[in-house]
Amino acid sequence: MSDTLMVIKQLDVSFQTREGLVQAVDGATLELKHGRIFGLIGETGSGKSVLGLSLVRLLPAHASVSGSLLYKGKDLLQLSPKEMRQIRGREIALIPQNPASSLNPVMTLGSQLREAIRAYAGRTGSKRLNAQAAGLLHAMNMPDAEQQLRRYPFQLSGGMKQRVLAAMGLAGSPSLLIADEPTKGLDALIRVQVTEMLANMARRTGAALLLITHDLDVARVLCDEVGVMYAGQIIEQGPAKELFAQPMHPYTRGLIASMPSRGMIPIAGTAPSLTDRPAGCKFYDRCGSAMPRCEAEQPDLYKSAHTEITNKETEPIDGTAKGQQAAAKHKARCFLYA
Repeated sequence: MSDTLMVIKQLDVSFQTREGLVQAVDGATLELKHGRIFGLIGETGSGKSVLGLSLVRLLPAHASVSGSLLYKGKDLLQLSPKEMRQIRGREIALIPQNPASSLNPVMTLGSQLREAIRAYAGRTGSKRLNAQAAGLLHAMNMPDAEQQLRRYPFQLSGGMKQRVLAAMGLAGSPSLLIADEPTKGLDALIRVQVTEMLANMARRTGAALLLITHDLDVARVLCDEVGVMYAGQIIEQGPAKELFAQPMHPYTRGLIASMPSRGMIPIAGTAPSLTDRPAGCKFYDRCGSAMPRCEAEQPDLYKSAHTEITNKETEPIDGTAKGQQAAAKHKARCFLYA
């Protein structure tokens, strides 16, 4: 059996606004695999969350979506709303990024968890529902799980609320879990605990995990593959170890250089407006390696060619056959590699 669970091909998502047409996602193509973690990184507004929402078809009604979302041989974009409801939550679950607004403040955690379980499992006795709800919290490493069921969201810390959302996402035993900024607003220690918990869950159950995050350290340590988004496009993609050791795209290099552990060197300039995007490379105005063709032509994704471009601050590339295989999967949307 193939380890590929979902294939996203040439996904475009746009919104018509008063300011004009917003191209939030532009030609995104990637694969999500059983038991593997794919990290989607980039600045705020790059299109990461819109891409995640499109996989469960929770975009606003005025969104225009094209391309294909092939899940177990079915194109999710072609399913009826009723057919999609049978998949959403049960097979593909989303953990939203804001636990404070995603949890009902006037319902106990137990009530909300039982409601989620009942939605996917049908009629179940109250004792069994309570046991399943407590089991989900226990799986999230929450102490005194049975007692937590009687609490309200305001009685929990941000990290605990995030664990509850993760537990609700797992209520249907999904094959694909989409975690949208699960560490947002959490301190460093809790960030590590929450993301490690999600990663361990994916590898233990064989589920695919799409981790949408701005935390580069989390992506570097936990993800198997990483895609870098900029102005709606995936501009670099490859094995996480390879991408962080030898970033290809000038934007990715700048993003890594802006990490606290690398000196927090900011990238000059600002991202282009999504309503008035450049005709050529979207990073053209901010790129120190830009060529004349970059202004008018859009680059394709090109394979790694480390001998042509070097970066003194990155690690040497593994020269073994395994390292060369990883390099072959590493691509960037940049004419430096054309």
